[in-house]
Amino acid sequence: MAPLLELSNNSEDCEYPRDGRRTVVRAKKEDIRSLQEQIEELKGRIQRQTSTEDDGAHFHKTSDQLDRRCKYTSGHRLAPVRPSEASVLQRDQNTSCGQPRCEQLHSCSLSPTEADQGRQNQPTRGDSQKRTCAARDSLDRHQIQVYGATSLLHSHVEVPSAEVQFTGNREDLSTRSVARDRLIAFSAIARQKETMIYSTPSVAVNIDFDGVPMDMAMHLLELHWNRLHLMYLLTYRPAIMDSLMNNGPYINKLLLNAIYLQSSLYSDRTSLCSDPGNPRTRALLIDYIDKPSLPTVVALLTCGACLVQYGEQSASWLFCGMAYRMIIDLGYHLEDPKCPQSGESLRLSAVDKEIRRRVYWGAYATDKAQSLYLGRPPGLHQSDSNVPLEFLDSYEELEEWKPYIDPQTQLHDPGGPIYRSRPSYALSTFQCLLQLSLITETIITAFYSTRSAQSSEHALLQSRQRVKAQLDHWRHSLPAHLLFDPNRDETPPPHQMTLHTTYWTLVILTEQPFLARGHFAFTLSHESQNEKRKTCIEASFKIRALIEAYKKAFTLRRAQYGISYAMYSAVLVLLQHADQDNDEYIEAIRFFWFALMEYQRGCGHGMKGPLRLLKSLMRRVEKVVQRIDIDHPGTTSWSAGSDISSGIDTVPWTGTGTFGQEETWSGSWLNAENDENFFLADDTIFGFFTQE
Repeated sequence: MAPLLELSNNSEDCEYPRDGRRTVVRAKKEDIRSLQEQIEELKGRIQRQTSTEDDGAHFHKTSDQLDRRCKYTSGHRLAPVRPSEASVLQRDQNTSCGQPRCEQLHSCSLSPTEADQGRQNQPTRGDSQKRTCAARDSLDRHQIQVYGATSLLHSHVEVPSAEVQFTGNREDLSTRSVARDRLIAFSAIARQKETMIYSTPSVAVNIDFDGVPMDMAMHLLELHWNRLHLMYLLTYRPAIMDSLMNNGPYINKLLLNAIYLQSSLYSDRTSLCSDPGNPRTRALLIDYIDKPSLPTVVALLTCGACLVQYGEQSASWLFCGMAYRMIIDLGYHLEDPKCPQSGESLRLSAVDKEIRRRVYWGAYATDKAQSLYLGRPPGLHQSDSNVPLEFLDSYEELEEWKPYIDPQTQLHDPGGPIYRSRPSYALSTFQCLLQLSLITETIITAFYSTRSAQSSEHALLQSRQRVKAQLDHWRHSLPAHLLFDPNRDETPPPHQMTLHTTYWTLVILTEQPFLARGHFAFTLSHESQNEKRKTCIEASFKIRALIEAYKKAFTLRRAQYGISYAMYSAVLVLLQHADQDNDEYIEAIRFFWFALMEYQRGCGHGMKGPLRLLKSLMRRVEKVVQRIDIDHPGTTSWSAGSDISSGIDTVPWTGTGTFGQEETWSGSWLNAENDENFFLADDTIFGFFTQE
C-alpha cells in the first residue's frame, strides 16, 4: 500500500485525500421518502399546469415535424393559430390512453420561417388527408365506452362522482379564461377561412361535398348556420367547417348529408328534392351505425329533428334514440371520463370539451322538444349526467344575425322585407332554453308519466307549485337583452322567439292536466279551476301575439316545429271557450287556424294528421263553424286567393251538438269513443300523434 506521505523529486510533500466512504453521512430512509414525495408533488403540479394552461393549443404537425421534440420555456410565445390547421385545439396526437404524453407539446410553436412556409404553400387534398390522418386516429383511440357499476365490463371505468366533478377537477378562472380566448380566436379565424371557399378556387376544389355542386352545398350550409344550427347549437361551426376543408375528424359524409336533408326543407329552390325517403342519407347510416363517433351522433340528431317535420314520427324517434344511446356509449354525458385502458382521466382539449358539452346539451334539448311533440317519455335524464351547463366559446353570442337570403331568390324578387340586423345572442338564448328543457323534464315526469295518474292530490299540487315557481323564476331572471314585448319591441331572431313561445307553452302544460276530466283521480274546486283557466287563456293570447310578430317578420314557412306545437296548444285552449259570447276568442282561433295552414304549406309537412284532428274539433263548436269557413277560407291575407286548407283531409261532420258552458274543460267533447279522429281525454295536449 502506498504511504500516505512521501517525498517527491522536487522535495514536496504528497498528500492523498481520505476515503470519503468512511466519513460520509448516510441519508435516512425517512429523508429519502420525503424527497420522493416532494418530487412527485412537483411533477403533478407541472403536469396539471401544462395540461390546463395549454389545453386547446395543439397543432397538427406536418410529416417532417412529427419526429421533432417540442421544448418549453416559460417565456415561449404561442405562434398564431393557422386557419389551415384542422387540429387547432385538439388533443396531443402523440398521446394514447395510459401512455406518458409529451408534457410540453401543447405549448410548442412554429418558427417564423416555418409559419411563413405554411402560409405560402396551399395544401392539396392529399396533403390535408396526410396531415389529419394522425389526428383522426388519435380521436378514434380516445373514443371511450362507458359502462355502469352493474356491468361486467366495469372493471376499468369509474364514473366521476359529483364531488370530483365540481370540486376535485374544477378549473380555475385563469385556466378557463385562457381556453375561452383560444376558442374564440379559433372560431374567428375559422370564419375568416370560410370566405376562401368563394374567393380561392384551389380551396373549393379540394373540398369533398359528396357529389353536390359547390353552389348548392354552400346554399344548404348557409341555411343551416342561419336558422337550424342556432336552435340547439349541436353543430360546432368552426370545427365542422375546418374539418370539411381539411378532411378533419368532426364531420363525415353522414353528417354532411343530414345537413343537406334538413336544409332542403327550408330552401325555396325547386330543384331540391324534399323527399325524406332519399336513399342517400339512410344508405350511409349502415356504414356508421356500428362505429359510434361525434359526427355520427350529430347526424342522427339532425335527421331525427327534420324527419318530424317531414311527418315521419317513428323514424324521427328511432334516429334520435340511436343518438342518445351513442352519447351514453361514448361517455358524452360525463365530464372528464376515465380511460378504459388505464383507469386514468382522459385529458380532453378545449375544443373537444366544448363540442362534447354542446352535443350533450343539444341532444337533451332536442329530446325534451320531441317528447312534448310526440307525447313520449324522454330518453335523456338530468340525473344521469354531470355535464356543466357552461360554454366557453362565446364568438356567436355577439355575432351579427339577419335572415339568410338566397342569392338566386334575391335576383328574381329583390323587394323582400327589410330586417335590421342585430346580435344573435346565441349562447345566452340556448342556455335559457336549456333551463326550460330542465323544467320540461319535471313537467313530463310529474304530470304526464304513467306514475302521475296514481299520485295523490297533495303530491301533484306540490309539484305544480314547484314548477310554477321555477317558471316564474325563469321569467323574472331572463337577461335584459332577451326580453321581448310584441307591442313595443322589434322582433328578435327566430331562435329567441322560440324561447318565449316555449315558456308560455309550458305554462299551459302545467295547468291543463288539472282541468282535463279523467286525467287525475280527483277534481279541483271551482275557484281553483277558474284560476287555472285564466292562466291558460292568458298564455294562449301571449302565444298569439308572439306568432303574429313572428309571421310579420319572417313568415311561418321556415318556423321550427316548436312554434307549431305552441300554436296548437293555444288553439286547443281557446276552442274550449269558444262557445262563450266573446269575439276575441273566435278571432284568435281563426288566426291560429290560418297560421297552422301556412306552416303546413312550408316546413310542416308532418302537420296533416294533427290539423285533421284540429279541424274535427273545430267543427264540434257551433260558433266556430258559423264564423270561420274551415273548408273554404276564400280570399284573405293568409290564403292569397288560394285554398290553403288543400292537403288536409275533410272529415265529415258526425254530430250537431256542442258543449255547454258547464262542460267547459270537462274533456267530454274530446272523448269521442266512436270517432277515431279525436284525442282521448287523458291525452290532453301532450303529443300530437296519439292517432294518425
